Amino acid sequence: MNILITNDDSHRSPLLEIVVNYFSQFGDVSIVVPLHEQSWTGKCVTRFTPVHVHEIEVFGRKALAVDGKPADCVNIGIHNLLDKKPDLVVSGINAGFNIGLGFVLSSGTVGACLEANLAGIPAIAVSQAFDVATRNRYIADYMIDPERIAIFEHHSRTILDKLTAIFFADEQKKDFLSHPITWNINLPFNLTDPRTVAHVPLSKTRYGRCFAERERVDEGPIRTFTLDKVEEVPDPNPHGDAVMVRSGVATLCPVNIWGLSGEPDGDIVAKIVSAL
Repeated sequence: MNILITNDDSHRSPLLEIVVNYFSQFGDVSIVVPLHEQSWTGKCVTRFTPVHVHEIEVFGRKALAVDGKPADCVNIGIHNLLDKKPDLVVSGINAGFNIGLGFVLSSGTVGACLEANLAGIPAIAVSQAFDVATRNRYIADYMIDPERIAIFEHHSRTILDKLTAIFFADEQKKDFLSHPITWNINLPFNLTDPRTVAHVPLSKTRYGRCFAERERVDEGPIRTFTLDKVEEVPDPNPHGDAVMVRSGVATLCPVNIWGLSGEPDGDIVAKIVSAL
């Protein structure tokens, strides 16, 4: 199996190595990631500027860094860079959760997966929730405490072992790989039960105000706004992904873009859910 791994946090993310090492056991892994962080870029594709690809090395492996968006990485990777079309795209591990309608639609991690789906390739998005201290240190210098990294790795392996045993089971691997669906996985900061993965609907969590106006230095006609603390509008549904992740439960939320055009996903979702 040929697997393309990407993310939206760039090659600097300390969580990238976890997912690369994990999925290497299933086949040949290629790494195509953004050169710079591209969080909250959704499925944006670069249009008006050239995109450059740099050969780099990450944790002893050859990788390609694209000075564009996560969707650029996937499209260029599939159609221009890789010798063989990947059977699967894995995006992550994202630094922070991707739960709720507003945040999933904005996510570069998920956007990379949707780009893969448009190419007829299934995708797995993996996201790891942070607490405030972990988030602050990550923002400051792309660092996570080694003890916390070890916990994240243990939990992600435990959850991914459960899911890949289902995804790649002999009786349904071909079916899984033939359905270009995004399997959105979210790992809570404090995982209460590593044996449980809940299949849940995407909550209606969204956001309100995103920008704050900066103080003007003159009386000219130009006003300046920058991204500020995003105002979350929560969905209280106890069975949605937002509430479940925050309660310590790992979640699986399939996203099927082909359903928008009326094309069903067959029974692959039902098969996987029944095995959880």
